[in-house]
Amino acid sequence: MIRTRLVDAVRLEDVIQIVRRTVKEQDFYLSVADLEGQLGIDESGRRRTALADAALEALVPRVLDDFATRFGHVEGGTLAVVAMGKAGSREMMSGSDLDLMFIYDHPETSTTSTGAREIPASQWFVRAVQACIAAITAPGAEGPMYMLDMRLRPSGNKGPLAVSLRSFRRYHEQDAWTWERMALTRARVVAGPPAFRQEVTQAIEAALRHAGAPEQVRVDARDMRRRMLRDLPPQGPWDVKLRPGGLVEIEFIAQTLQLIHAHQPWFRRAPTTRTALAHLARHRIIPLQDARTLVNTERAWRAIQNILRLTVGRMQTEPLPELTAAHLLDAAAAAGLRANDIPDLLHRMDAAAHQVRALFERYLRPLTE
Repeated sequence: MIRTRLVDAVRLEDVIQIVRRTVKEQDFYLSVADLEGQLGIDESGRRRTALADAALEALVPRVLDDFATRFGHVEGGTLAVVAMGKAGSREMMSGSDLDLMFIYDHPETSTTSTGAREIPASQWFVRAVQACIAAITAPGAEGPMYMLDMRLRPSGNKGPLAVSLRSFRRYHEQDAWTWERMALTRARVVAGPPAFRQEVTQAIEAALRHAGAPEQVRVDARDMRRRMLRDLPPQGPWDVKLRPGGLVEIEFIAQTLQLIHAHQPWFRRAPTTRTALAHLARHRIIPLQDARTLVNTERAWRAIQNILRLTVGRMQTEPLPELTAAHLLDAAAAAGLRANDIPDLLHRMDAAAHQVRALFERYLRPLTE
């Protein structure tokens, strides 16, 4: 749809407007479908993510072409966009940010751009990425296309906006933290020339194999969760992401176990949490029943979080509006967590969270150690 609408667009400003309007339009339709129960949370996540992928695939090349008209090209240079977080795992919900990382490469002989204005190659890519960010977040009558989160790039907010493939490899061989490699388990290359996309994917897989000793991975993941509980406490019982036994703890289990077994011949990384858990169960890393418990609860948490974002936003109010309560009960039931009313739903959520916490401590060690 996006590419069809861009056929006659020439100016970058028009391209940005068309892509932004299409994203907002389709996001609205998906939100209505979510509220009316027409889409399961898994399908909703796939469609929202496919929309973001299409927007990036259409927009980034146009931005780079426009940038090149002003600053020339880096001969042999190339750029890839890596989706992380919920965008990487194809689990985007209403209001999800885009967690992105930009990786580039160029021949060592191409030290500057060619054209009327020569600038160092590394600076060219940083400025090109700044142009991409400006296009994705440009405000309009409908609001920005997406909000971006770049903190998952190497060195986080202290690192450059664009990182070379050589630097990415070196960083993950020598300096990366366990939590950064955990985040990489959900990475997907979503834009860029096909050959370079494959090269970046291979670099990501290699980075996962540098995770370190299994026990140290477990300790690091557990300590990270402990710090989150201290510094980012849950905001009440409806905070299904951060609460004990919440979404984060299920994701930590899937990510940590994938890191631990990334060196195994049978290992195939799965960015989507439920798929990763199914793979781990298939290879008898965790019992099938544990995987089912985690998959079912993870789906329920996403369904609840999505409805809350659609109806009351990120700041939940007490008591919940009547319409929100009705949508919550329907969405939770569709995701497998059936309840008679809101107090019953909260009781069942507590029970599910208790099971998740027990499994978290089984696979990642008790938080009190």
